[in-house]
Amino acid sequence: MQVLGKLPIWLLLSVSALGIITGDYFAKFWSINQRTIFVVLAICGYAVSSFFYIPTLLKQGLVITSLIWSLLAIIGFMFVGLYLFHETLTPMQWVGVGVGIISLIILSVAH
Repeated sequence: MQVLGKLPIWLLLSVSALGIITGDYFAKFWSINQRTIFVVLAICGYAVSSFFYIPTLLKQGLVITSLIWSLLAIIGFMFVGLYLFHETLTPMQWVGVGVGIISLIILSVAH
């Protein structure tokens, strides 16, 4: 953990968000195929996310790191769901996503 604490916060948050996105990607694959390997890969992605997220708290508070992480993760989740799995959103869901992202941006920059 000491070595990870020396990495830049943007790198830690990016790798952590990529880990959770990867975990959800394989969890979605599991929901389609229900093969054990996809559960294992999802758990590995979630573990990577946690491993890289925890050291961010040495550099910044919980609220700010969580908000930045959430923004990165949401962008990744939308890419995976909309482009890789061809999911669709209703117009009202798009409004909700937009409002949610805007609120996260406001909260993260208003410190």
